[in-house]
Amino acid sequence: MYDLEGVLGPSIIQFVERHVRSLLTWDILVFFHRNPEAVLDSAGLASRLGRRVEEVEPEVEALCAGRVLQCAGGLIRYRPTEEMRTTIAAFVEACQDRGRRLALIALVLHKINPNSQQ
Repeated sequence: MYDLEGVLGPSIIQFVERHVRSLLTWDILVFFHRNPEAVLDSAGLASRLGRRVEEVEPEVEALCAGRVLQCAGGLIRYRPTEEMRTTIAAFVEACQDRGRRLALIALVLHKINPNSQQ
């Protein structure tokens, strides 16, 4: 069992618990963090991520509801607050380190299937 708070820090854990519903959400966050000026519709985002539109849309809707993305007129934009943008940057940076990435995967998978043994 990981000491998740010690490995990731409380702000990343809180962010994941609140906003990262799945590994697809993770991919969407990393995409927009790396392409902050991107403006796409669901089909364009799905194409960029190699996913189906119907998979992407619920995740985008949740990120828009959480005010990470802005959805208007069928277009999706990256619009987090500065504080959230800093937390997302820390999340993406944590993805680059093997140990921290494993901790993040464990956290997300536990969130998806809370009854599984860790």
